[in-house]
Amino acid sequence: MPFAIINNIRMHFEVGGKGDPVLLINGLSAPAANWALQAKALAPHFTVVTFDNRGVDETDLPGEPVYSTGQLADDAAALLKHLKIARAHVVGASMGGTIAMEALRQPRLVRSLTLACTWAESAGCFLHTLESWISLAHRVPIEERDRHVLYPWLFTPEYGLSVSDQDRGHRSAGRGIMAWNGTRLAKLGGVRVPTLVLVGKDDILTPPAFSRQVARAIRRARLVVMPGGHGFFLEHADQFNRTLLRFPEVGPLHVALGPANALGDGGRRLNVSRGT
Repeated sequence: MPFAIINNIRMHFEVGGKGDPVLLINGLSAPAANWALQAKALAPHFTVVTFDNRGVDETDLPGEPVYSTGQLADDAAALLKHLKIARAHVVGASMGGTIAMEALRQPRLVRSLTLACTWAESAGCFLHTLESWISLAHRVPIEERDRHVLYPWLFTPEYGLSVSDQDRGHRSAGRGIMAWNGTRLAKLGGVRVPTLVLVGKDDILTPPAFSRQVARAIRRARLVVMPGGHGFFLEHADQFNRTLLRFPEVGPLHVALGPANALGDGGRRLNVSRGT
């Protein structure tokens, strides 16, 4: 299991595959292992980098009460530098999407941007939900909290509740999310890399309206609405992965895979619209 000292913490990361680099950034308390289905699909075409954010799983848990989104973005950039990667396709899910947007402070690092189930400025109900999660982080046994508090927000009932969650650093990163909310939206008009915005149509945590706002703010961004809830990249991993690999503008993760039916989806059309 590889580790590196990144910004004075011991960070766990994984690298696999061969080709242009892709950096996968995960959401609140989620470990690198949550990207396993994406890493497997992308590795034949790309060098795939995953990692545990500070305070998560195998990465150190610093004592600060708040991990700012900028700090988490700096960690991701420093990891790329450690790996001698000058530019990468960056994919962020949920909080990972906010980190990816913040990483654009160093635009030369970002070759393309894929933002999944994320937001730039959220409604009050989202922030209140996040506050409740932070408050309950150490008051309720983790299995009960997951089943009764977290999973109903993350997954549709059809998917079930079998995905494990990580608790370390939950409160510190959650406070960072709340502080970051709304600070990046006005700057998204300056994004000049190809951008794909993805969201689950049944996402009740970061609903499609949040993604539409992000896509409208970014010049020539593409918006794709897919089946599933907030965790749609796990619920419908095959379709999510195909969408990444098909993005058609020499942008995020474009590879020549041939016609749609060659990928076994029966030629189904995705609900695709431009972010305008």
